[in-house]
Amino acid sequence: MTNVSKEERGRLLWEMCGATASDDQNVAAILPKRIRESNKGTYGRAAIVAGCIDYTGAAYLSAMGCLRAGAGYTALFLPKNILPYYILKAPEILLKTISDGERLEFKEENFKQLLGYDVIAYGMGMGESKAVSDGAKYLLQRFTGKLIIDADGLNSLAKYEKGNFSDLFENKNCDVLLTPHIKEFARLTGKTVEEIIRLGVQAPTEFAKRHKLTVLLKNAYSVITDGEHIAINTSGCSAQATGGTGDVLSGVIAGLCAEGATCYDGARAAAYLLGRAAELAAKDHGEYSATPTDFITYLGKAFLSIQS
Repeated sequence: MTNVSKEERGRLLWEMCGATASDDQNVAAILPKRIRESNKGTYGRAAIVAGCIDYTGAAYLSAMGCLRAGAGYTALFLPKNILPYYILKAPEILLKTISDGERLEFKEENFKQLLGYDVIAYGMGMGESKAVSDGAKYLLQRFTGKLIIDADGLNSLAKYEKGNFSDLFENKNCDVLLTPHIKEFARLTGKTVEEIIRLGVQAPTEFAKRHKLTVLLKNAYSVITDGEHIAINTSGCSAQATGGTGDVLSGVIAGLCAEGATCYDGARAAAYLLGRAAELAAKDHGEYSATPTDFITYLGKAFLSIQS
C-alpha cells in the first residue's frame, strides 16, 4: 500500500470492519450550518470544565478549540485560585469559578450552574481525584445535554468507579461521548493495550453499544463509534503526538456539539478537522515543530479546506 494516499490506505485498512473513512465530503456534510440571520444564541452554549494548578494549559487549549469551532458561548470553568491566569488571554471566553482552591473540589451547589449549558466538556488537565470522579457522576445523573468526558475525567472514573460502570452509564440522563487514548481506554475496560490494538474497532464498538454512548478512541487512525456506526479518522500527522492535542480536540467537539451536532457527528468532524489543521500547520512549521497552539490557529483554514 505504499503507492496510495493516506486517506485511501485508511479506507483499505478499515473497510473490512464495516467502518466509514472520514473525508472532506462526508465531514463537510455533517457540519452544523451557519446562517446569515443568526446570533450567538443560535450556536449554543458550551462549558469547558478543566484545569488545575499542575495543568493550566489544558483548560486554555480546550476553550480555544471550542471558540474556534464556532460555539456561540464558550465558558471556561476553573478552580478559583487559577482563574486569574486566564484573564484577557482570550477575551471572548467567559471565565467562571467551579470551586475554591487550585484544583477541583466537588460541591453540588457549584455544579448546578453547569446544567443550563447545551454541552459540557469535562476532565482536561484536572488531575486524577475522587472529586473529579464525583463531578463526572453528578453530571451523568443530572445533566440533560451532551457530555464529553476526557483525560482526567476518564482516569478518575476508571480509578474510583470502575466496578459501577454499568449502573453509572445505564442511569445517565445525557448524551455521552468518551474520548480516551488507548491507555485510558485500557484503564476503563480492564483490557491490556495489546488486546485493544488486536481487537481493532471491536473493543470501542462493544463498549459503546453496551453502555449506550459514543467513544472516540484516539490513535494514529482514531475510531469513532456509537455502537452501531463506525467512522475512522484518516487525517492528521505526527505533529499531533504531543501534549495538548487531545485538549484541543475536546474543545472542538464541544463547539460543534453546541452548534447542534450529535456526539457521534461532532466527534468525527472534530477529529478530521483537527487532523487537517495539524497537516496545514506542519506544512508551514514542520512535523517536529508544529504545536497544538498552531493547530488552533489553523482550524479556520481547515474548515475552509473542506468547504471549497
